[in-house]
Amino acid sequence: MLTRLRVTGFKNLRDIDVQFGLFTCIAGANGVGKSNLFDAITFLSDLASMPIIKACSNVRGTHGRASDFASLFFRDKGSDGLRMEFLAELIIPNEVVDDFDRKAKPTATLVEYSLVLRLNPDPTSGPFKDPVYIEKEELRAKPSSTAQRFLQFEGGNALAKNKKIIFGPGPRTSPFIETDDKAADIAILLRGDGGGRGNPQTISARRSPQTVLSGVNLSSHPTALATRREMQSWRMLQLEPTALRSPDDIFGESTLSPTGEHLPNTLFRLGNYGDIANRLADLIPGVEALDVDTDQTRQQRTLSVTMSDKHPYSASSLSDGTLRFLALAVLSSDPDATGLVCLEEPENGIHPQRIPEMLRLVRELSDADLSAQEMAGLLNLRQVIINTHSPLVVAELLDDELLFAETIRFRAQSFANFKPINGTWRTKSTVGLPPSVITRGELHAYLSGNRLPSKSKGAKLVTDHLPETADLFQTS
Repeated sequence: MLTRLRVTGFKNLRDIDVQFGLFTCIAGANGVGKSNLFDAITFLSDLASMPIIKACSNVRGTHGRASDFASLFFRDKGSDGLRMEFLAELIIPNEVVDDFDRKAKPTATLVEYSLVLRLNPDPTSGPFKDPVYIEKEELRAKPSSTAQRFLQFEGGNALAKNKKIIFGPGPRTSPFIETDDKAADIAILLRGDGGGRGNPQTISARRSPQTVLSGVNLSSHPTALATRREMQSWRMLQLEPTALRSPDDIFGESTLSPTGEHLPNTLFRLGNYGDIANRLADLIPGVEALDVDTDQTRQQRTLSVTMSDKHPYSASSLSDGTLRFLALAVLSSDPDATGLVCLEEPENGIHPQRIPEMLRLVRELSDADLSAQEMAGLLNLRQVIINTHSPLVVAELLDDELLFAETIRFRAQSFANFKPINGTWRTKSTVGLPPSVITRGELHAYLSGNRLPSKSKGAKLVTDHLPETADLFQTS
């Protein structure tokens, strides 16, 4: 789970410090930087899996060209504009499997990973040819006794007390990854979980084509490996109609991909067609049943949806919206779908009247609605971050779930800022930079216009900040 992310110098993220709960919505107008925050998260995930150049090439806007890498760096006046920094606080898995199928337990599960990358202004000359290189990389454990301070979101207190998820590091004080910048050639030190026993591995920061974390693949470094596995599990869901409609080889993957491939095999593995059909029916009236057809001759599986007319419709004849929400229903039912999911504008393709049901389904992808007792029994965490520009989505959120994205203009520069509603847990937190807050006037401006009346009887919804107005969907 990603509990905090500080980013400096990446795209228009000049200096942001964001804390996350199990379910978070980033709201704001198009173009303010919501997608750039997702890009930062997926960039860190890619850096845990692949060379730095490849990860840079994957970022939106670079078009895979090294000549465009400079656009990833925010150029702040008064600085060289060639540096980006990341600091991520994480809860990592309590067990990890290395590349040789060996299991190991990390020393600690509450960790802080930091990375500084620098742009090489002239990679064509000199001994260092990579356009982007490591300046600093570190991985440190945080004491489990401080977990309640770092986990102040709803359910965080119960999570902090779950000793199966939050533990360590015991007497250990040395970092698992540390940068030694005393020598001319900056070195990164990689230590095993034994602490001071044995000499650390030394890697040249300037000469390494990848982060040190991305090269950890053995059970001899279980905390670093668990951190890598956690970051590798972060997914940006970009469901594509072609992928969602594709049949599956019966011996193929049975886990839904970020684009939506392997939907038939995943549904076949889960088997609970009735439960998933009921979830889908909450969003799409008329859905009665789901089925997976196995063609032994072609060695393929395809899915079908039976509607109220009793006619089964194959995936090829279903609408994009139906397939999109079928994929979400499958994910929410899959116990193996753990980790962080980022989802952009989930309201696309759905009727406004169905937004509350859609949000309930998306929230079910996370562990946000679990009771304290259920939270105490968790072994793996499910976390969701969505973004939206729709006031209809914002109006249905709990206060604690909302972060408002805005553009700050200062000295002829523009950069992103993210702020919570006043009085919510982020404004009371002592972790990170103190946030600015959303004012009541800003909420009025964002939520102005007609809306549905609030149905909340428990925790306060964002919509409760405004007086009742006429029905949002009335026709003039």
